[in-house]
Amino acid sequence: MTTSRTRLRARRGFSLIELLITIVLVGIIGVAAGRMLMSQTRFYSRLAGQKDARSVTRNARNIIQTELAMVQADNGVVAASNDSIRVRMPIMWGVFCSNSTIMYLPYDSAMFAMASYAGYAIKDTTAAGTYSYTSASSAPTAGTATNCTASPVDITAPTNGGYRALSPTATATAGSPVFLYQEVTYKFASSGLFSGKRGLFRRVANGTYEELLAPFDTSAKFRFYNLFADTAQTAVPTLANIRGVELMLDAQSPTRTSGQSNPETASIKTAIFFRNRVD
Repeated sequence: MTTSRTRLRARRGFSLIELLITIVLVGIIGVAAGRMLMSQTRFYSRLAGQKDARSVTRNARNIIQTELAMVQADNGVVAASNDSIRVRMPIMWGVFCSNSTIMYLPYDSAMFAMASYAGYAIKDTTAAGTYSYTSASSAPTAGTATNCTASPVDITAPTNGGYRALSPTATATAGSPVFLYQEVTYKFASSGLFSGKRGLFRRVANGTYEELLAPFDTSAKFRFYNLFADTAQTAVPTLANIRGVELMLDAQSPTRTSGQSNPETASIKTAIFFRNRVD
């Protein structure tokens, strides 16, 4: 009899209470694991959003910095506000010879082909050394080499350089620096890609605005370094006194993480000073 009871006891399965406890424990562990997985998913989603926002700011900075760093401090700014800036962008460099002819240095042919020629600037040879700008509607034509190489000028173009004739006609001292330019505008405006956000736009001459990057917060703007100042200001100075700009690039992630009321953001503040200005 004892042996039979022992066998029955050995065959007995889980009791109802044990089964209920097991189910409750499994449920608790499952809920905790689910919450941890959701938390990690949101964490990585936020990291991805921050990375996207930083990419917007860095790409905007790189694009603008490359071009604005080429602008001459002497009247290189045509118009400016906290939302936009229009500048004269050099596209070819050279020196003046004689009879409205310049010797030009090697240049980026692709950049020149895509440019919209707006005029030329010649630097005087006085102590002030300022540039005088001349607007033009047609690009310079092939120039006569002897206007540069004949005595007493004797300015010979290097390999991949050449000679061009300016129009309207120009007079200057032989050897004066010259550059051809186009006008480029950068501005922050309502984005066409992200509703309710701002985008960074670029326009050459009077062409169509191209949206480069988005989205940006409404705080994204241009600030300006005035003559002799070492800090940027919001008020726009006299255009001739602008020696650089400060970019307030407050970007946002294109997507919003689940559970977050606002998209991830990233801010970059960077200064760009124009060429040939030391004060």
